[in-house]
Amino acid sequence: MSKKIAVFDLDETLICGDSGRLWTKYLWEKRIITDPRFIEADKKMISDYCAGKLDMQEYLAFSLQALKQIPSEQIDIWLTDFVETKIKPLLYPAAKKQLEIYRQRNVPIIIISATVSFVVKKIAAAFDVQTAMGIDMVMKEGCYTGDIQGVPTFREGKVARLQQWLAEQQLSPEHIEFYTDSINDLPMCLFANEVFTINADKKLQSEAEIRGWNQLNWLL
Repeated sequence: MSKKIAVFDLDETLICGDSGRLWTKYLWEKRIITDPRFIEADKKMISDYCAGKLDMQEYLAFSLQALKQIPSEQIDIWLTDFVETKIKPLLYPAAKKQLEIYRQRNVPIIIISATVSFVVKKIAAAFDVQTAMGIDMVMKEGCYTGDIQGVPTFREGKVARLQQWLAEQQLSPEHIEFYTDSINDLPMCLFANEVFTINADKKLQSEAEIRGWNQLNWLL
């Protein structure tokens, strides 16, 4: 077993875009959701997220209302099409190459994202990544509710969930490499042994300069 693990954020890191927002847009285009307030909530979410003041529970409670009555099997069918048509074209070529390098070296790859886990896991599977964590939602009668289950993979929650997973797998890697674009992932950056920023936001960029982290610019 590799003594190294590679951990990736998803949105604006592996892909050029935000999967949660793209998912809402997809549902809107398909007329699955028709209330413009869901699009507005996503815009606000992005600006609050960038400002580091997002109330994740409040956002998810609102945004998942649209899917409350829909069986998870149906959502999965839409997700398959969504990943194929909207997400795969946004995978950075450099990200694809990096994932391949880790695979060849038998380094375990983990995607940890602050997007809901049913979206994250579907995308990870399409990228041939077996281990993926997102924000788990409570299910009721086969449908997703707007309530968070367990520790959300957001800010320091990403570290907690990774530690939990490592304990479950009985792994104690000597070297953790972490890739992200966002200052929201600072706790994870500080937990990792080596950090690669991808098209970093301004706050993360200044942290990277102070701490000597690897700064990469990936293009589509």
